[in-house]
Amino acid sequence: MDRAIKKCAVIGAGVMGATIAAQLANVGIDTILLDIVLPELTDDDKKRGLTKESKAFRNKLAQNGLNGALKSKPASFYIPEDAKLITIGNLEDNLAWLSDAEWIIEVVVERLDIKKSVFEKIETVLKPGTIITSNTSGIPARAMCEDRTEAFRSHFAITHFFNPPRYMKLLEIVRGPDTLPEVIEILSETCEKVLGKGIVYGKDTPNFVANRIGIFGLLYSMQAMIDLGLSIEAVDEMTGPVIGHPKSASFRTADLVGLDTIVHVANNVYEGVPDDEKREMFTPPEFIQKMIEKNMLGSKTNLGFYKKTKDKEGKKAILSLDYKTLEHTPQEKVKLASLETAKNISGTSAKIKSLFFAQDVGGQFTFRTLTETLIYSAKRIPEIADNIVNVDNAMKWGFAWKMGPFETWDTLGVGQSVAKMKEAGYQIPVWIQEMLESGKESFYKREAGTLYSYDLASKDYEEVPVKPGIILLPSLKDREKMVAGNKGASLIDIGDGVACLEFHTKMNAMGDDIIAMVVKSADIVSNDFQGLVIANHANNFSAGANLPLILFTAQEEEWDELEWMVKAFQDSLMKLKYLDKPVVAAPAGMALGGGCEICMASDRVRFAAETYMGLVEAGVGLVPAGGGTKELLLRNTEHLFEVQKGGLYPKQIELMPFVARAFETIAMAKVATSGPEAVKLGYLRPTDKMTVNRDYLIEDAKNTILAMNMEGYQQPRPRDDIRVAGENTFAMIKLGLWSMHESGYITEHDVTVSTKVGYVLCGGDVLADTKVSEQYLLDLEREAFVSLSGDPKTQARIQHMLNTGKPLRN
Repeated sequence: MDRAIKKCAVIGAGVMGATIAAQLANVGIDTILLDIVLPELTDDDKKRGLTKESKAFRNKLAQNGLNGALKSKPASFYIPEDAKLITIGNLEDNLAWLSDAEWIIEVVVERLDIKKSVFEKIETVLKPGTIITSNTSGIPARAMCEDRTEAFRSHFAITHFFNPPRYMKLLEIVRGPDTLPEVIEILSETCEKVLGKGIVYGKDTPNFVANRIGIFGLLYSMQAMIDLGLSIEAVDEMTGPVIGHPKSASFRTADLVGLDTIVHVANNVYEGVPDDEKREMFTPPEFIQKMIEKNMLGSKTNLGFYKKTKDKEGKKAILSLDYKTLEHTPQEKVKLASLETAKNISGTSAKIKSLFFAQDVGGQFTFRTLTETLIYSAKRIPEIADNIVNVDNAMKWGFAWKMGPFETWDTLGVGQSVAKMKEAGYQIPVWIQEMLESGKESFYKREAGTLYSYDLASKDYEEVPVKPGIILLPSLKDREKMVAGNKGASLIDIGDGVACLEFHTKMNAMGDDIIAMVVKSADIVSNDFQGLVIANHANNFSAGANLPLILFTAQEEEWDELEWMVKAFQDSLMKLKYLDKPVVAAPAGMALGGGCEICMASDRVRFAAETYMGLVEAGVGLVPAGGGTKELLLRNTEHLFEVQKGGLYPKQIELMPFVARAFETIAMAKVATSGPEAVKLGYLRPTDKMTVNRDYLIEDAKNTILAMNMEGYQQPRPRDDIRVAGENTFAMIKLGLWSMHESGYITEHDVTVSTKVGYVLCGGDVLADTKVSEQYLLDLEREAFVSLSGDPKTQARIQHMLNTGKPLRN
């Protein structure tokens, strides 16, 4: 793509418009956010002294939208400072601003007449070549293009973002009747590479791909619930993680989306597809209409299928809806034999298969809902999309399913499941029967590291395209590119003289296997490669230390063993840090504790935008001891130059405020909620770079290695000149902790843990401005870690975290 989009405009500052603008700003695109001018002043406006000519009044909707995006949870901005790239205005005073935009996104209310009115205004100021798209969730592109000029029509398309735009990967692109191919190319490249989206190319049909199938599945689940006499909570248990769907499952998802929105989407499909064989399924059950009449719309009205309340003791409780009475009652424990069996099986694929072929009511529900959804999906090709890959990706990226419909069908065994479906009286799509009759038993197959999918047109398997710049580690393993490995990690040749160290333990927790492979990989790379990338495809880069092992070792009072474990981890990361070849970590998702420390030991970090990084050890009563405390101290103080005798400045720069910043970050176990925030907290350096689309992360990290070598990489040297703050600063930290404890802000054990953190950061029992080595600080870290491990209160914190996944403040 030769054309880079540098300036955008978003019209419509509601939730979607404002958060789309936020994502554009997140990736560095200057963005204009416009909305209408309200017709009348409110009483509040008048109290503030506003008039109809006041800028604050005229830009009120856009300002409210921006304010909402800044306050949204989860956060819409990577860091609040990104909002500075958004300029607010209104369609009356600032319409001319649109002539500067290279891409205009319409995000107004879902009414064709209003959208056409907006397009008419846009066209009066449109400069040649500007791309215009609509974020509609279901209005046809052909209808929106009516009465527009050829220049408008040729540059118009639909770009359907999913909410929230920062986090949901799916973007459906639908071309209009006259859209130029180069417009689609620019949009897809920009949205994929710059905005980080996964592109699905849909047809100009009602609700496109994901919502067409997703809403069908949701509504059918409601019908099956009624038919089988199940409860709301039972359906959510069976349509959540046990089948690879999100925890929000069916009805929690409905509450989040809003019942009014779901009914709008369903009505849109019903009106737009008179020939759909399942058209009547898009008529929601009667109880849904009653809920809407009672304003039980879900989260937006704080009342839907679930209701948050407090019990008699004041504890939070969540009630579920009895859809027969529309009363909320305490949730009942779901008791279904098939569900319990599935939960105890390892792996999502095996869980789904177990439920699908079970005979009890849970099995009947799963069989019916999956069968209907799978067959409906199969019959929508090529109506809504050209191939099964687009459909599967739409459901994975838009509804957060682990597997799309056809991947799920493969998991069940196509032949075996089709036989059961036929036995139950279902009609199987002709193309699937033909596929099976030709000897092809699955929708996908993998050969020698290459993935193929069944193509309806050719009636044969075709290679699933992998875009240049996407490195898939499993594919490389299939192609015998693995250099070394054990149960915890693998070293893989990713080409151009670069190797990749991949973790694959549970949650990628650091243990003996990973430590051993770090050491072995360093030796191999030193001799045989030009550099090392540390990356993986798991949801989380690494959740940190192996807490069960630490707790067990501490409870057994195996102190020498525990010290050896910590020392081995420290030594492995120091080996990485001072390797004679460049090391680039490429984290995504959680990079906590030891996962954060391995990034901090690397020469550079190429981080995914959605990287959640932190030194969280204090939350379980420990201190970072893999070099994390040392590294955060260095990152907060390394920019402070040393004063020379006879220079302009008579004194050294005071270390206290910089040590205090590192102390607060570690003691409060701060976790960055984005890659850019990790830079602000000091976990990453400003020279570390971001990749928004994680699919390209490993390639970007590899290219960083190659660039470092082209620049002339120089092996770093261990530090023995680290200036520390010493006893006086440590005394001030202890005084601050005493004050916070006396005021009731922190517990006694918080004081104990934080005192250890402060002791390490200040360099122990030394005078201010003493110079120490890295190894000296590592020894302090290790002593603090081992001593805290023996504290019963720390052990209680670790046990509570393992049991509940939440920190204990004891």
